[in-house]
Amino acid sequence: MTFNERLTNLLQMPLSPITWDSILKECDRIEQDFTHIISAYKWTLDFRRFQVEQERGNSAAAILHVKSAIATMPYNGDIVNDYKNLVRKDAGIHSLVLIISSKIDEMKALRLADQFDRADIDYMIISGGDTPSIQHPRALQVDVSDRYESTPQKVAAAFAWVYENIGANVGVLKVADDMTLQDGGKLRASLERLARESGYAGVPTGGAEHDRCQHWGLCLSQDLNRRVYGRPVLRPWAAGGAYYVGARALEKVVLSFTRFPGLFEGEYYEDKLIGDVLVFEGEPLNEVSGYADFGLAEGGAPAPVVSVPPVEAPAPVPASAPAVAPSAPPAAVVRRNAGPVLKLSEWNSR
Repeated sequence: MTFNERLTNLLQMPLSPITWDSILKECDRIEQDFTHIISAYKWTLDFRRFQVEQERGNSAAAILHVKSAIATMPYNGDIVNDYKNLVRKDAGIHSLVLIISSKIDEMKALRLADQFDRADIDYMIISGGDTPSIQHPRALQVDVSDRYESTPQKVAAAFAWVYENIGANVGVLKVADDMTLQDGGKLRASLERLARESGYAGVPTGGAEHDRCQHWGLCLSQDLNRRVYGRPVLRPWAAGGAYYVGARALEKVVLSFTRFPGLFEGEYYEDKLIGDVLVFEGEPLNEVSGYADFGLAEGGAPAPVVSVPPVEAPAPVPASAPAVAPSAPPAAVVRRNAGPVLKLSEWNSR
């Protein structure tokens, strides 16, 4: 039988417990028997696998297959909607702090986690999957390397995990493990405000004078430790110590990386990568004057943390209001007027 005949038969085969295994095996055989399959047909094999796993109730495998189909046909909005519908859920929280760390920096992550625990901040610790796990009940390993040069993939995988498992209504505050929590009340108030805005906020950094050797000496790959960064600067981005990506912006980031995994190529700086994607997706950088606006500080010994009331105190403050009122109104957020921007979805049609 020709390729077209086999593909037609595959697509016409009814979905039922009797045919599930046959469909999956025929998808594999077609890929083995034909060395070149154009993308207009290749996506249908992954989509058929997605349909089988969805029928089986195997959501993890279904997500992998539908994302593979999207990457093959990134401008097919119907497949993107299938993915969004597959993972759609609403969480009872609106913001989650992600401590991006690694096994080698476990003690830094645990120090910061303890500060968030005492301040009653929802958080998770993220590390890569090719090292032993960080020993903490809120630690999550994502399926990427734990090495420094994989930080962009680590952050992207953590964002996707939140979107797929926590809820599409949740924004994230990405925090480096060498940060310090100074004021838990200010952080809670900031998260509430930023969740309402649902955009992209942080301390601006970068520009024409960006250090293109910043990664030297940090990478496991010695070749990368001598390779000059080669991607263009599009605009200032939010510095990686701490920045917020709201629910609306987070969905744009997750969908962009799903549709265009090549965005990771040649990128070593996760904060710049997130900022670049949001340039194309029309999200301005809402600038804050410093990490103190988040209630955070860079490095150093842990500062006094404004904690929630002790256990014997009256009922805890509702999540909708900060436990400790800020001593002054939040700093004004400066919105950069970047003018018209090009979305990734329009890039190839220029």
